Amino acid sequence: MSIFENFAADVAALVAVCMILGLVSLASAKIERSKGKNLTAHAAFLIVAVCSYLFIPMWIKDSFFTPLTIVVVGTAYPIWESIRAVCTIGSADDTTWLTFWIAQGIISFSTEWVDGFDNHVVIYWNMFEFFFYLWLILPWTDGSCLFFDFFMAPIVAPIIQPMVQKMDSVINKIIAAVMNAAHLSFVWVVFVFFPPGIKRFIWILIATVFPLASSIVSVTTFDGGDDTYWLTYWSCFGILFLIVDFLENFFGFIPGFYTLAIIATVYLMLPLFRGADTVFRSILVPLAGLQELLVRRDAEEIKRQAIADIPPEKRALVLKSIAESFEKEAKNQQGAKSNEGYQSVDDSNMIV
Repeated sequence: MSIFENFAADVAALVAVCMILGLVSLASAKIERSKGKNLTAHAAFLIVAVCSYLFIPMWIKDSFFTPLTIVVVGTAYPIWESIRAVCTIGSADDTTWLTFWIAQGIISFSTEWVDGFDNHVVIYWNMFEFFFYLWLILPWTDGSCLFFDFFMAPIVAPIIQPMVQKMDSVINKIIAAVMNAAHLSFVWVVFVFFPPGIKRFIWILIATVFPLASSIVSVTTFDGGDDTYWLTYWSCFGILFLIVDFLENFFGFIPGFYTLAIIATVYLMLPLFRGADTVFRSILVPLAGLQELLVRRDAEEIKRQAIADIPPEKRALVLKSIAESFEKEAKNQQGAKSNEGYQSVDDSNMIV
């Protein structure tokens, strides 16, 4: 195939994937997730996947199941849905997408070595990733919930929970040591001399091991705030990963490239900095146009906290006072807009 034909095939595949995900998004908004209990949906999905493996011509597989389409299905679309989940009221959808990131993270980041195989193997692996991520996402199959209920919660979580507590202590000690300039310079000098592949591996290790373990623990507890915190992290890190994955083709050989990636990751990850929350609110939410949704969620969180903190006998009075304050502010804003409108009309008449 010529360069133009390859480009046209890639564009067609990308458009097709975006259309599929658009339909999935519409379906997800109207259909309740099955929690992995719809056996008919699983059977139908398996039949479609197997038929695709067996009967789709290789040239279509090569054009459709590419790293780009895998990124769109497995990273870009989940980032968007995760941002929207964090901005909506309630934490149920936060937990849903956090379970997706747990499954996605385990598969994608632990199998990067597959890209080193020949093209034929990579195509079939891309097919597996495509259908696996779609299986996790679709509301009918809800594979992420099934994956968590039957594998992560009963098998992995009991092992991970005590390890996370120890990791918290170790990380705090590492931070204290790294804050020493001498230690930091020594670590950086050693890191600089590693080959790019090792640097990337270390970066991925830092970015995924502790967050994955903490996410597993978070989902198995009843504190929805933890789910939101780690979902915010995965949303931000997903974008950072896409940026680094693209730029490393051009700048990966520069000594400080992966150092910056690690610094950015640590900033996003550690509760000490709460960088993910800052980036999420300052950059991602405005770009997604979801400021109003996030404000409403914050207001709901303030209400919930107020209800928890205020004594029951004073709760109704305080909440009424808060509601009146908001209503008064809304009326003031509306009045200010009306005055601006009248002023504009007067100015126009004066000009005439």
